[in-house]
Amino acid sequence: MTTIQSDSKEFSGKRALVTGGTKGMGEAIVKRLRLAGATVITTARTKPDELQSPELFIQSDISTPQGVEKVVKEVLARLGGLDILINNVGGSSAPSGGALALGDEDWQQTFNANLFAAVRLDRALLPKMLEQRSGVIIHISSIQRS
Repeated sequence: MTTIQSDSKEFSGKRALVTGGTKGMGEAIVKRLRLAGATVITTARTKPDELQSPELFIQSDISTPQGVEKVVKEVLARLGGLDILINNVGGSSAPSGGALALGDEDWQQTFNANLFAAVRLDRALLPKMLEQRSGVIIHISSIQRS
Protein backbone atom coordinates (compact mmCIF):
# COMPACT_ATOMS: atom_id res chain seq x y z
CA MET A 1 0.00 0.00 0.00
CA THR A 2 1.29 3.46 -0.93
CA THR A 3 1.13 6.20 1.66
CA ILE A 4 0.58 9.73 0.44
CA GLN A 5 2.90 12.23 2.05
CA SER A 6 2.33 15.87 1.41
CA ASP A 7 3.42 19.32 2.35
CA SER A 8 0.17 20.41 3.99
CA LYS A 9 0.68 23.94 2.66
CA GLU A 10 1.24 22.99 -0.97
CA PHE A 11 -2.36 23.82 -1.99
CA SER A 12 -3.35 25.88 1.04
CA GLY A 13 -5.99 28.45 0.13
CA LYS A 14 -6.64 26.87 -3.27
CA ARG A 15 -10.19 26.11 -4.37
CA ALA A 16 -10.73 23.06 -6.56
CA LEU A 17 -13.47 21.20 -8.39
CA VAL A 18 -12.89 17.55 -9.26
CA THR A 19 -15.59 15.93 -11.35
CA GLY A 20 -16.20 12.25 -10.74
CA GLY A 21 -14.40 12.53 -7.43
CA THR A 22 -16.24 9.87 -5.45
CA LYS A 23 -14.60 6.76 -6.95
CA GLY A 24 -11.32 5.54 -8.37
CA MET A 25 -8.82 8.04 -9.65
CA GLY A 26 -11.08 11.01 -8.89
CA GLU A 27 -11.43 9.98 -5.26
CA ALA A 28 -7.64 9.71 -4.95
CA ILE A 29 -7.20 13.18 -6.47
CA VAL A 30 -9.73 14.68 -4.04
CA LYS A 31 -7.95 13.08 -1.06
CA ARG A 32 -4.53 14.27 -2.25
CA LEU A 33 -5.65 17.86 -2.81
CA ARG A 34 -7.44 18.02 0.56
CA LEU A 35 -4.42 16.54 2.32
CA ALA A 36 -2.33 19.33 0.76
CA GLY A 37 -4.66 22.02 2.11
CA ALA A 38 -7.05 22.71 -0.78
CA THR A 39 -10.80 23.14 -0.41
CA VAL A 40 -12.18 20.60 -2.87
CA ILE A 41 -15.73 20.24 -4.14
CA THR A 42 -16.57 17.10 -6.04
CA THR A 43 -19.54 16.03 -8.08
CA ALA A 44 -21.17 12.79 -9.15
CA ARG A 45 -24.55 11.62 -10.39
CA THR A 46 -25.19 9.60 -7.26
CA LYS A 47 -24.45 10.55 -3.69
CA PRO A 48 -21.98 8.14 -2.09
CA ASP A 49 -23.10 6.17 0.97
CA GLU A 50 -20.26 7.55 3.08
CA LEU A 51 -19.86 11.28 2.58
CA GLN A 52 -17.45 12.92 5.01
CA SER A 53 -18.06 16.50 3.88
CA PRO A 54 -21.58 16.93 2.45
CA GLU A 55 -20.99 20.66 1.99
CA LEU A 56 -18.20 19.79 -0.46
CA PHE A 57 -20.34 17.53 -2.67
CA ILE A 58 -22.75 18.47 -5.46
CA GLN A 59 -25.02 15.77 -6.80
CA SER A 60 -25.47 16.44 -10.50
CA ASP A 61 -25.34 14.79 -13.92
CA ILE A 62 -22.80 16.95 -15.71
CA SER A 63 -23.40 15.19 -19.01
CA THR A 64 -26.33 17.62 -19.37
CA PRO A 65 -26.18 21.41 -19.76
CA GLN A 66 -28.50 21.76 -16.75
CA GLY A 67 -26.20 19.60 -14.62
CA VAL A 68 -23.18 21.71 -15.52
CA GLU A 69 -25.10 24.93 -14.82
CA LYS A 70 -26.06 23.63 -11.37
CA VAL A 71 -22.46 22.72 -10.53
CA VAL A 72 -21.04 26.03 -11.74
CA LYS A 73 -23.59 28.08 -9.77
CA GLU A 74 -23.01 26.09 -6.58
CA VAL A 75 -19.21 26.08 -6.87
CA LEU A 76 -19.06 29.84 -7.38
CA ALA A 77 -21.57 30.46 -4.58
CA ARG A 78 -19.72 28.22 -2.12
CA LEU A 79 -16.13 29.07 -3.04
CA GLY A 80 -16.37 32.50 -4.65
CA GLY A 81 -14.12 31.39 -7.49
CA LEU A 82 -11.98 28.48 -8.58
CA ASP A 83 -8.24 27.87 -8.83
CA ILE A 84 -8.19 24.26 -10.03
CA LEU A 85 -10.64 22.44 -12.30
CA ILE A 86 -10.02 18.75 -12.86
CA ASN A 87 -12.33 17.23 -15.46
CA ASN A 88 -12.19 13.58 -14.48
CA VAL A 89 -15.63 12.25 -15.48
CA GLY A 90 -15.46 9.56 -18.12
CA GLY A 91 -16.75 6.23 -19.18
CA SER A 92 -19.36 4.62 -21.32
CA SER A 93 -22.47 2.58 -20.70
CA ALA A 94 -22.71 1.58 -24.36
CA PRO A 95 -23.34 -2.08 -25.11
CA SER A 96 -20.50 -4.33 -26.18
CA GLY A 97 -20.19 -5.41 -29.77
CA GLY A 98 -18.18 -2.66 -31.37
CA ALA A 99 -19.16 0.33 -33.44
CA LEU A 100 -21.88 -1.49 -35.38
CA ALA A 101 -23.71 -2.35 -32.15
CA LEU A 102 -23.95 1.30 -31.13
CA GLY A 103 -26.86 3.51 -32.03
CA ASP A 104 -26.91 7.28 -32.21
CA GLU A 105 -28.15 7.47 -28.62
CA ASP A 106 -25.15 5.45 -27.38
CA TRP A 107 -22.73 7.72 -29.23
CA GLN A 108 -24.46 10.86 -27.97
CA GLN A 109 -24.39 9.70 -24.33
CA THR A 110 -20.69 8.87 -24.62
CA PHE A 111 -19.84 12.26 -26.13
CA ASN A 112 -21.99 14.09 -23.55
CA ALA A 113 -20.16 12.44 -20.65
CA ASN A 114 -16.64 12.32 -22.05
CA LEU A 115 -16.40 15.53 -24.07
CA PHE A 116 -19.24 17.98 -23.66
CA ALA A 117 -19.26 17.90 -19.84
CA ALA A 118 -15.65 19.11 -19.79
CA VAL A 119 -16.19 21.63 -22.61
CA ARG A 120 -19.20 23.14 -20.83
CA LEU A 121 -17.37 23.37 -17.50
CA ASP A 122 -14.34 24.94 -19.17
CA ARG A 123 -16.49 27.54 -20.96
CA ALA A 124 -18.35 28.39 -17.76
CA LEU A 125 -15.39 28.55 -15.36
CA LEU A 126 -12.49 29.76 -17.50
CA PRO A 127 -13.72 33.40 -17.65
CA LYS A 128 -13.57 33.63 -13.83
CA MET A 129 -10.04 32.18 -13.86
CA LEU A 130 -8.98 34.70 -16.50
CA GLU A 131 -10.55 37.50 -14.47
CA GLN A 132 -8.60 36.48 -11.36
CA ARG A 133 -5.48 36.04 -13.55
CA SER A 134 -4.79 32.54 -12.26
CA GLY A 135 -6.09 29.01 -12.44
CA VAL A 136 -5.45 25.66 -14.00
CA ILE A 137 -7.64 23.21 -15.89
CA ILE A 138 -6.69 19.55 -16.14
CA HIS A 139 -8.42 17.01 -18.38
CA ILE A 140 -8.23 13.30 -17.59
CA SER A 141 -9.46 10.90 -20.23
CA SER A 142 -10.63 7.38 -19.55
CA ILE A 143 -13.24 5.07 -20.99
CA GLN A 144 -13.49 2.75 -17.98
CA ARG A 145 -15.97 3.57 -15.28
CA SER A 146 -15.60 2.01 -11.84
